Amino acid sequence: MTSPLFSVLSVTERLTAFALLLQSVEWLQARAALSDSGVWQYSLLAPEQRALPWPLRVLCAWTLPYRPFLWLLGLRCAAAVLSLGWGVSLVWPLLCLSQLLVCIRFRGASNGGSDSLSVVLTSALSLPVLCGKTALTVQAALLYIAAQVTLSYVISGLVKLRQADWRSGQALCHFILSSALGAPPAVARLVSHARAAQLLSWGAIGFECLFPLAWLSPALCLGFLACGVGFHAANVGLFGLNRFFWAWIAGYPAVFSCSQLVSVLYGT
Repeated sequence: MTSPLFSVLSVTERLTAFALLLQSVEWLQARAALSDSGVWQYSLLAPEQRALPWPLRVLCAWTLPYRPFLWLLGLRCAAAVLSLGWGVSLVWPLLCLSQLLVCIRFRGASNGGSDSLSVVLTSALSLPVLCGKTALTVQAALLYIAAQVTLSYVISGLVKLRQADWRSGQALCHFILSSALGAPPAVARLVSHARAAQLLSWGAIGFECLFPLAWLSPALCLGFLACGVGFHAANVGLFGLNRFFWAWIAGYPAVFSCSQLVSVLYGT
């Protein structure tokens, strides 16, 4: 168990556990909105579940109403703490199931991309538990995470690249100036200049579209990951997207591990 692969898996587990713990605590803090009189009341969702296969429909009926859902979130917190504090891996199938139920509860839209990536992370981390923790299963899990992180950036970058308002910087300027948190005055002044906004926009597009280059060598990968940390930290500061920060950062050790694998395979 001293292989570098297992060390990367351990770091990924702990970072993912922290991301899930953060998500669960935030939902518990907003539990009034989940109550039978809240904006996310279960009664609005229940009719949609009649089309689900009956085992899943029964599971949802047991776990997603207000009180059971609070218990589910509490169980998630306990499982995440076990992984974060003591490196317990057996909790990952449970955390994966809970993440799927959370996505059903919020129709996959509680926090969008971070919820989707959390499914990727928890399902991948469940593989070594369910199939045995071997070099093969660990490598498969890390490759899957790294591929999904990379695709998430590339797809987002290509979508931006196709839109004229992103290429001109107007979209970025609009998003920053209309942020519910309020843009810092220095940032607001910066993006108010068309050329600066365009350069920043193209910087984001270039980072996302070129992210697959991170696989070519560990040194190049570290550069992209450093840019990614800055990119997501800026999104936290400007838009409050803290869940995105921790979900994507949790996948970074897998990306770096895969860059090492490619470097060994091709002698780069």
